[in-house]
Parts: sequence; structure tokens; C-alpha cells
Amino acid sequence: MATIIRFKDLLANTKAEPPCEIFYGITKETVPNASLVMGYTRSGPDMQNQRHYHPHSGAGQCKIKGNDTMLCGPDHDITEVSFGEGNFNYIPPGEIHGAIGSGEANELVFVYPGVNSLADAGIVFMEPQWQPPVDAEEQG
Repeated sequence: MATIIRFKDLLANTKAEPPCEIFYGITKETVPNASLVMGYTRSGPDMQNQRHYHPHSGAGQCKIKGNDTMLCGPDHDITEVSFGEGNFNYIPPGEIHGAIGSGEANELVFVYPGVNSLADAGIVFMEPQWQPPVDAEEQG
């Protein structure tokens, strides 16, 4: 049977990938045995998301609002790619990626297929945090 998860009922996770606010809509907590994680991310105009990878799952994304520059690949072979509103991207398992904002707020929808939680997808950071986590309560 279909399950509806209402955005208004979700809490922002500001610690998973600072400084982004991530709203996990489909996880093992909301839809047991869904075999995917799906969520919504928003970030401010000067967002810097440190490079990381997910060893156990790829990631699909659709940019809803804004534009940023994705940084893909290892230190010795970083590729910069513009990722703008209306675009989709796929990041294979284990591919290092991060992003730098372009002066406008960003919103995207993401999915990790074949897993039930961020912990199952895994997240390995390649560098220290560029910015501290956002305190959602301070943003109103």
C-alpha cells in the first residue's frame, strides 16, 4: 500500500552534510523495507558541502532550485560541473563529490537506491567541514 510522508512532519537534519538542511522523507523509519532513501536538501547561497562519498549506494539528484558547482573525483583529478535548476545527475557508489554554492539558495531532491538509511549508504568525508552545521531553530 502507498505511504504518504508529509514534508511538514519532517525535521531538518543539519548534521549529516553541513551546512545543508536535509529532510529524509523515505527511510526505514518512515517506510520499512522500501529499499531506498529519498529526501530533500536545501542550502543557503554560499553553501560549501565538503567532498565525500557513499561506499554502498549511488546517489541520484534533481535540482529543484538554484545552481551550484559540483566537485567530482579524487584530489588529483577533480572535475568541476555546473549543476543547475531542472538538471538531474547520478553519482556512482564510491565517487567523491561535493559542491560550492553560486550565490543563490539551492534545493534538490535525492535518492539512494538499494539501502534503507544514510548509515546503510555510508558516508565518508574526504576533508574537514568547510562550514559548521546550520542551526535550524536559528533560521526560524
